[in-house]
Amino acid sequence: MADDDAPATALRGVRTTDDAGVRVIRDTGSQWLDGSEVGLLERMRSGLPLDSLSDELFATATSWPERYHLSPSRANVVRALDLPADAKVLEIGAGCGAITRYLGETCAVVDALEPTVARARVAAARTAELPGVTVFSGEVSDVPDEPVYDVVVVVGVLEYVGGGGRDRAPYLTFLEELRRRLRPGGQLVVAIENPLGVKYLAGAPEDHSGEVFHSVEGYPVDGPARTFNRRRLQELAADAGFDSSYVLGAFPDYKLTRLVLDDRLLTQARSLALHVPSFPSPDWVIDRPALLDEELLWGELVDAGVGAEFSNSLVLVARTGDDPTPLWQPDRLAAYFSMRRRRAYQVAKSVELADGSPTVVSRLLGSGSGDSLSVLPYREPWQDGSSLVALATEQPERLDALVADWVRLLEERIAESSGMPMDVLPHNVHYVDGVARVIDDEWRAEDLTVADVLRRGVVLLARDLSTRAPLSTWGQTTVTGLALRIAAAAGAPMTAEDVAAALDQEAALQARVGGGAPGSEAYESTLTMVRDELGRQFDQPLEGRRVTSEWQRAAHEQEDAVEARDLLFATGHQLDEARAELAAAKERLHEVEQELYAVKHHEKPIPQEAGDLARRVAGAVRRRLPGKG
Repeated sequence: MADDDAPATALRGVRTTDDAGVRVIRDTGSQWLDGSEVGLLERMRSGLPLDSLSDELFATATSWPERYHLSPSRANVVRALDLPADAKVLEIGAGCGAITRYLGETCAVVDALEPTVARARVAAARTAELPGVTVFSGEVSDVPDEPVYDVVVVVGVLEYVGGGGRDRAPYLTFLEELRRRLRPGGQLVVAIENPLGVKYLAGAPEDHSGEVFHSVEGYPVDGPARTFNRRRLQELAADAGFDSSYVLGAFPDYKLTRLVLDDRLLTQARSLALHVPSFPSPDWVIDRPALLDEELLWGELVDAGVGAEFSNSLVLVARTGDDPTPLWQPDRLAAYFSMRRRRAYQVAKSVELADGSPTVVSRLLGSGSGDSLSVLPYREPWQDGSSLVALATEQPERLDALVADWVRLLEERIAESSGMPMDVLPHNVHYVDGVARVIDDEWRAEDLTVADVLRRGVVLLARDLSTRAPLSTWGQTTVTGLALRIAAAAGAPMTAEDVAAALDQEAALQARVGGGAPGSEAYESTLTMVRDELGRQFDQPLEGRRVTSEWQRAAHEQEDAVEARDLLFATGHQLDEARAELAAAKERLHEVEQELYAVKHHEKPIPQEAGDLARRVAGAVRRRLPGKG
């Protein structure tokens, strides 16, 4: 075979069988399924756009597994990195292909390995139009042990390789095998939950076991998975033979990532590190009790200088060789992304050091326009300070003056803009040395008025404040009452009916941004979801961040679960005892039968003790068998 005809990687030269576009190396026996695979495969063949930013595909999701597999945010954890366009990439654990698709759009060659064939079929269907992508079903040991890849990507896999056990050997062997597949200068990317993530400290159930504080306590009970803090991750990488490594943080996690950050963000742009993550972090499967305010906890950890240890997820980049192409630029402090937006409005933002000072750079991932709304790229310096929302919470007596600052900035921005700056809102007012300025002004609307933007700012500020402190802080008893006070301070008095109308308008606006064209099914479903969410936020504000009745209920449910578990263990123990007694009884019964045989054949009377023993054994066996009295 001529060199031009040689496969791009050694794996592509391995003998395989075809299964719906999947090159099956062997039957791994893996059946890791979440029940969404059949429906997802149908959608990949339905003619919908399959690109990594496809909002049309995401709009079809009706369950958490489907949202997980179809969300444009799924690839953000690697979208934050500078993957070389000419790279050869090996992806371990491709799942249903969300990250595989992005890798195929970005890099020249992608070998995606997925042990479960049903999932590999979905990944193959989603990447079928990308010539550089080949999906295999097999395991790491099936990949030829040759150093050919520039990057190996492992997202949400490392935690499972040891079955949740404490023994380092399986994890170490896994990483060693991956290192051997990297060429000199190659790099390994591992994304994994942080066992000390701030959400876990705040009481979120551990993602794999569902147990509160399971990882924080160091997994006192093994399984089903085990995650590692940054120190342990880097120790594993070093012991596996990697020359160097660094760790980035991710929020809310690696699954649907908004923010990837360098440790330096916490010191060089502290207020931005507090501003960008959205708290509380979402609980994807099991809701948590309102044990404490996660945002305040994060602020305290950052203030104490230890925040880097407590990001919800970690991204390890481990390197071979001395001079690899950097996947994370030395002057980058963070990368973060728009969430819940249609493709046209998707943006990626980075925080970069320019002449030693942090600068926020926003670039478009989509077209930037549609439905009379547009989003603009920008570049603006960042200076540490305080948000209007934070100041209004810390100094409630200043609320009216802070609202007046916002209105003034809005009027100034309207005067200098060609469209309505609909995102000049209180939460985007930032104070530096006591001077208010607008940040993150990226939206323009053709069909909104000044009154619309004022009402929007009023209800969103009331909502934000209500989640930070008791309403009595501002002399109110309802969120609507707080909104009416803010409206008066803004010089735009409102009634309770106006507040309700403003909430409907906000829901409609968010549905246009994150759902679809007005009237579409995606628009209507998003409208309902956002309207319900806003309604809950106005009806049930968090009062003072105290332990709630939900926590009490959850605690009782946990007690019941513990009792059930103990009962199950006790029943199992009783069953073991019964089995042991039964075995002993059978042996003694055999002895009695032999005695009876001797009596019968020698015409001796049955000893009284033998008869009593037989009756006792039979009674004991009946009592100890499960289901018997």
